[in-house]
Amino acid sequence: MSATPTIGVLIPTRNCAPLLPEHIASLLPWIDRAQEIVVVDSDSQDGTVEMLRASLPPARTTYWTQPPGLYQSWNYGIQKVSAKYVYIATVGDAITRPGLEHLLQVAEEFQCDLVISKPRFVNAAGHALPDSRWLIDEILEGRRMVRPELLSTADQFLFTVTHLWCALPGSSASSLYRTDCLRQRPFPLEFGTAGDGAWGVQNIFDFKIAVTPQRFSTFRLHPKAYSLAGYHVDSLALKMFRLAQNVIAQQRSRNPALPAILEAVHWAELEPALNMAALAQDELERLRRAKTPWILQPSAWRARLARGQARRKISQITRRVLAGAPAQYH
Repeated sequence: MSATPTIGVLIPTRNCAPLLPEHIASLLPWIDRAQEIVVVDSDSQDGTVEMLRASLPPARTTYWTQPPGLYQSWNYGIQKVSAKYVYIATVGDAITRPGLEHLLQVAEEFQCDLVISKPRFVNAAGHALPDSRWLIDEILEGRRMVRPELLSTADQFLFTVTHLWCALPGSSASSLYRTDCLRQRPFPLEFGTAGDGAWGVQNIFDFKIAVTPQRFSTFRLHPKAYSLAGYHVDSLALKMFRLAQNVIAQQRSRNPALPAILEAVHWAELEPALNMAALAQDELERLRRAKTPWILQPSAWRARLARGQARRKISQITRRVLAGAPAQYH
């Protein structure tokens, strides 16, 4: 009989004491399942670390410090995790014990690198919010999933490149990673708060990803302990599209399945439409930074029109792909 797969929990923190009592309460029902707990704190001055020390099991918890930096802290903490799988327990978000066990079961069933699900949404006070549409909704509906499934590489590629403004992994509150894949390929730092989305693009041909339609976690919308301005990235949409193009170029010489995958997703049609959408978005963002309100700029309206036309073309191509036979290229 094989050993029970292990889970490590990463808790990145920075001045989050107001959210900690509820967060700790959400951890306690399942924290015994964790082989190890790694806390990475970034200069907290509000008693965050002291609260965690008083609540988490000392024998299995280690504490580390790291200068402020969103994905820098994640990457640093992941290097300290030795368990087979890692769950990133961002403060304010939560998962149930059956939910974590379900993610683990799916990961083992498919021997995959990442399992994604969709959380429910709550506000800072913990009250339910209206559902938000995420990339996983497109996957579940596009492939009519009623049970956990392993995505084909073609599907991973299609859904990622047609939703570059989203993050394929979704929320860390509802995802489980194989630790080694994050150790070997950490989250990139040059994409602001979209590092997990860029990570999905970078590794789209190399990792196996499973999706489950079950929902058992919560994603809390609350003020961040850091300024979003510090993570702003100009031309993000265009930068993400160029990243996808670079990944494809790198794959051409080493991935014999690539031509069939590109044909399956109608890449000859899809690439120009994605390029137009990214260029139009970039132009619109540039014009919105001008002194004149964008609504008074004819060029901004033209950019919006071009973006809308490109996105409609992308949707049409995607529907045609999904209407055909399920992609089988792994």
